[in-house]
Amino acid sequence: MRGEGLLKLLHVLAHEEKDAWSTLQHNLGLLDWLQGVEIDHDITLPEQSIQLRDRFVAEKQPAFDQRSANEGFLYLLFFFALILSKATPRFCAIENIDTSLNPKACSELMRRLASLVLERKKQILLTTHNPSLLDGLNLHDDNQRLFVVYRNRDGHTTARRIKPPQPVGDEPPIMLSEAFVRGLLGGIPQNF
Repeated sequence: MRGEGLLKLLHVLAHEEKDAWSTLQHNLGLLDWLQGVEIDHDITLPEQSIQLRDRFVAEKQPAFDQRSANEGFLYLLFFFALILSKATPRFCAIENIDTSLNPKACSELMRRLASLVLERKKQILLTTHNPSLLDGLNLHDDNQRLFVVYRNRDGHTTARRIKPPQPVGDEPPIMLSEAFVRGLLGGIPQNF
């Protein structure tokens, strides 16, 4: 992601798709430090910016722009804008969606994206190597699916759907992240 067009898209959301803008603000609330996001009103300015408010430093520094935000925040901003905007494709893919996010944020992002994608009638393919993202999936919901993609013995790319883990005896089902790390789902190297 290089962010081309993101500020313009955010301006459109803030001024023309107010429902989407409100939903974006709500979902960015998964970051406990974020008090709010504001967009420059004048898109003719040579350099656009967004103003962020950090609730922990609001008295000392009322706002800062996107250049001072961490990379994880910028990715979240992009992901939510992509799903919420009417101007973005109904079908897209994001590689390594877990980039720059902590494990709990990954799980919560997955839950929120699954809900938004269904609500907005969009479809998204995601790749990840982060086990915590898997814990945000609900594999009992047929709209959410997990596939392990690997090469078979002949070197052909193969995809296998993962079904919800089943409990063993009286034990609760194993979490998807744990199943992935243990190698029970596949998708991780077996040669080391």
